[in-house]
Amino acid sequence: MTLSLIAGVSYRLVNDTKIGNCSFHKGDVVIYSSGGYSHYDDCYIYHFIDASGEKRICISQVELTAADMENFEGTSRE
Repeated sequence: MTLSLIAGVSYRLVNDTKIGNCSFHKGDVVIYSSGGYSHYDDCYIYHFIDASGEKRICISQVELTAADMENFEGTSRE
């Protein structure tokens, strides 16, 4: 079980997952870049890089829960 996402680590999605405006599918591999609460925007912002190298900026009104974190299986550090 993943308790927090670590910058620079690749994660494989074990279930379909939605984080705010972003949808990820089971089996997708993404690299987590950064994330956290933005006081300026009053929301949580999570940055990922997908398998094609595209940056994904996920904006959510709620913080990722422990159940959300279980959808990310660490694969390697970049």
